[in-house]
Amino acid sequence: LAIAEAYLKQGKYYRAADAYTLASLYKPNNPLAYAGKSHALFAAGEYMSSALFLSRALEIFPEYARFKIDLVAMVGDRDKIESRIADVKQWLERNDAAELEFLLGYIYYQLGREEQAKEAIEAAYKKMPEAPAVISLKKAIEEFQQPPVTNPQ
Repeated sequence: LAIAEAYLKQGKYYRAADAYTLASLYKPNNPLAYAGKSHALFAAGEYMSSALFLSRALEIFPEYARFKIDLVAMVGDRDKIESRIADVKQWLERNDAAELEFLLGYIYYQLGREEQAKEAIEAAYKKMPEAPAVISLKKAIEEFQQPPVTNPQ
């Protein structure tokens, strides 16, 4: 995993994805290997594959949806992330895939863009209401959006 993270920060996204694949072979129930591969593939522009591996991570460990990840630090480039988001939006205009809405919901959630995350995950949920990964991410986003409970006294 450490080697994969180093490749990711260096911008060697396919090498990072391969290293995460090796990690998943050694520990097939480790959600971090699948989530890391998802991040690497997102950075490489492989959005459907990124969504698939994110789904696997959430199916193994649904609570992963609540983890906050510093994607900018992980990928090492905010402009790269913004460029990929714009690219995903263009893909969505062409094919309206629920998997891309799911992925975009996750990315927005990790970037702290609450409203955009909620909008994207709702669109994914309408198309895939039974998908465990979508359900987990939807719950995490909804809980993140809840205002803090204040003591009425």
